[in-house]
Parts: sequence; structure tokens; C-alpha cells
Amino acid sequence: MNDSAIVVAGATGNLGGRIVRALREQGATITALVRQGTAPEKLERLQKLGVTIASVDLNSTSQLKEACSGASCVISALAGLADVIVDTQSVLLAAAVEARVPRFIPSDFSIDFTKFPPGENRNLDLRRDKDDLVSTDQTPG
Repeated sequence: MNDSAIVVAGATGNLGGRIVRALREQGATITALVRQGTAPEKLERLQKLGVTIASVDLNSTSQLKEACSGASCVISALAGLADVIVDTQSVLLAAAVEARVPRFIPSDFSIDFTKFPPGENRNLDLRRDKDDLVSTDQTPG
């Protein structure tokens, strides 16, 4: 495991791009997980930063495990609804666990969902559902 090797899912987005740039400024080695068929201009922006591109099926634990292998941390900057925040991140978490990545930072770059009662905000409820999966280790696979 390389302590400076970090895998970032969602690196082509606004937040993910900011995370990648900040990590590169600190000298980290980044592998960006991108969906197959990602626009070439988005890939070029990452490559100019010295980022390794891993074009993967985000629903494939085996592909994600291979891309995460040897990393010290997986950061998810994925955004979306339940299919992304809960389902895709669960697959990503399972792959990171199988690859023995010691740290996983989920896509919880939002207000503190624990301060809101269930049912008050759909998007916060999705994060709560994902958090329940992580804390009870009910990840698929």
C-alpha cells in the first residue's frame, strides 16, 4: 500500500475535481474512477493534472476492487439519488473492503444529516440510509 495513493470516484465533477486538485497539490498519487464513456475533455483535464484514469463499471465490485488495489484511501465525491448515494457507494465500499483499503470517505459533503429527523429531507435520508449500511457492515458481496 502506498500512503499517497488515493482513489477518487466522481473526480470529473465540480467537487471531485476540487478534491483531486487539492490532493495533487499535496503530492498525492490519484487514480480517478470514471464511468465508461466519460467525455474525452473531462478525462483530458484529469490527465493534465497527472491523474491516472480507471474507466470502470461502477456496479462491478471486481473492476472497482482492481482499481482500488494498493490505495491508502478511497474518496467518493459521487452525487445523485438512492441509486448512486446508497447503491453505487455500497458497491464501491465493498470493493474497497475487498481490496483492503484502510480508509473510505463516503460522499457526505453536505449539511449534517444527523441533525434532521428522518423524513424531513429526501436527500439527507439517502445519506442516512448509506450511513446505516456502513455502520452495520451490510455491504453487498
